[in-house]
Amino acid sequence: MILENYETDRLRFRSLTLTDREPLLAFFNDPKATKYLSIQTDTDDFTDTWLNRQIKRYANIDVGLCAVELRATNELVGQCGLVRQFVDGIPKWEVGYHLLPQFWGNGYATEAAIACCNVCFKNEMAETVISLIHPDNEKSKAVALRNNMTFWKKTIFKGQDCNVYRIRREDWEKLGRVKDVATSVCD
Repeated sequence: MILENYETDRLRFRSLTLTDREPLLAFFNDPKATKYLSIQTDTDDFTDTWLNRQIKRYANIDVGLCAVELRATNELVGQCGLVRQFVDGIPKWEVGYHLLPQFWGNGYATEAAIACCNVCFKNEMAETVISLIHPDNEKSKAVALRNNMTFWKKTIFKGQDCNVYRIRREDWEKLGRVKDVATSVCD
């Protein structure tokens, strides 16, 4: 998996595994954490489906949402990664992030999202990276803006209103972030 063992100053990425089921189940059972997610089924089933979907993504396209841990403690803070989405029928790479509420407000989502954009652009996976954000989700919008994304358009995604934020490779390179990737990867 392309993000396996990728590190930032404070965070480490790794593949989600079935051992992550309990903290993810707690996340999906938290109404505050899932306010903008559409969970149409039992959270036990949803968690299993979610985990299996990520594991299949790793096998099929070498990316997906990853477990994100604190480097200092190995404590799981949430998920972040690159996901192939279809927006208005066009394939796009999305940086997605879901942090456990007890870790909100520490800049971890921004740090992880920046890392994912770095990986995407460094590996020449796309000319743009997007984030799909519920129109009322101010916290996710703030992460996208700190990630230097700008509002692109409104769309319907999986039956819900959605705002699409994006950043282009050329704009990312102007920020000087792509060059930092090679020094951040643990081999």
